Amino acid sequence: MELYINGEWTEGQGNSYIAEAIACSENGNHATIYTVGSTAEEANAKLMGALGELRLTPEVSKKDER
Repeated sequence: MELYINGEWTEGQGNSYIAEAIACSENGNHATIYTVGSTAEEANAKLMGALGELRLTPEVSKKDER
C-alpha cells in the first residue's frame, strides 16, 4: 500500500484549511481521507491523528530525507 499526503494548502475554504491523504493498494483500490482545521497546522495534526488511528503512518522516502 502506498500513502500520499498533500502538503499544499491550496484547498482552503473560507477560514478553514483542508488536509488530505490518499492510500492506494496493489489491487487498484484507493481511499481518500480529508480533515478540516482553522489553520493548516490544525488540519495536518488531525490528519496525522486519523492516520495513526487507522495504523496508516507515512514513511519518509530516502529522497525526502534531505
